[in-house]
Amino acid sequence: MRIAFEGVSFSYVDPVHQEKRRKRARRRREAGVIEQPTSLAEHGRPAWGSDPEGTWALCDVTFSLEPGEFLGLAGHTGSGKSTLVQLINGLLRPTFGTVLVDGRDLADGKVAAAVRGKIGLVFQYPENQLFAPTVAEDVAFGPRNLGLSDDAVATRVREALRSVHLDPDEVGEKSPFELSGGQQRRVAFAGVLAMEPEVLVLDEPIAGLDPVAKEEFLQLIAELHSRGIAIVMVSHNMDDLARLAERIVVLNNGRVFALGTPVEVFARGDELRSVGLDVPQAQKLACELRECGFDLPRALYDTATLATDLAPQLSRRTKNALPGAGADAALPAPAGHAACASPAASAAPGDATPLAADSKEAGRA
Repeated sequence: MRIAFEGVSFSYVDPVHQEKRRKRARRRREAGVIEQPTSLAEHGRPAWGSDPEGTWALCDVTFSLEPGEFLGLAGHTGSGKSTLVQLINGLLRPTFGTVLVDGRDLADGKVAAAVRGKIGLVFQYPENQLFAPTVAEDVAFGPRNLGLSDDAVATRVREALRSVHLDPDEVGEKSPFELSGGQQRRVAFAGVLAMEPEVLVLDEPIAGLDPVAKEEFLQLIAELHSRGIAIVMVSHNMDDLARLAERIVVLNNGRVFALGTPVEVFARGDELRSVGLDVPQAQKLACELRECGFDLPRALYDTATLATDLAPQLSRRTKNALPGAGADAALPAPAGHAACASPAASAAPGDATPLAADSKEAGRA
């Protein structure tokens, strides 16, 4: 299933009415009838974040989700991420532009009804949506509403619970509220998977979990993707997106700020920081180590690859620091790593990523 956003803009209010309201408020401020908030008068607007008087939650958004792809979605609070995922599912309709699912307009009610079961949406803290007296009944709610037979529903329930590593014989007849928080979230996932979606949209799926449960859920999400399910994952954790996503969309004030592979997106470290985001922790450390003379040639690092490249250099430096080490064994510091804003800058000139190249052109302008 392919989902395409074509020039999508969305407003929760009537844009014409909102513009009239803003003009009226501006005239009243200028006339002294109302005062500008003290915080804005003293400090001005923040460098990033949504304008509280803004009209558009999303503005001219264009991208596509390819079949079986893992797409990360990042952005500061209020950047439009939750609005976008509701547009993917057909819960909202664009004010302008088009959302196409396999070439069909999702604004068409019949199309939305036909594909909604194939686009599973898991909100933040999905365990808060559990309601049935038993786990099996809760997971069965969606398939039963599709009009399936009792046998077909029972089969889907068992398969869905197994897919999230829960034993249907052990937990099926329990109340979901007797389970641990992590197990409750697995049951909520199973309720969506029982619909057999082709696309799974996850809005901060690991929010509020302890480190062990978080890692288990990330492995579960990767496993679901390996089965051919397309994933859209909203996250503030850049390490998780770098680890799992094939492409990343970064939103800022409702617009697409960056779109590309993790290597391309995280090559724009300074630009990401300007909109309240950052690069993954391992990548940030790699940038700092380059400035200290370590040879770290990869464009994007995670913890494992950084340890692999760093260990032999640390070993050599330790040996060189021992008494009697020869001066000719000193480790040379590589040149060309004066700044760590753009790790891709350490690559050869012809190896620059598209986004990095665009950033350089913008800098020259």
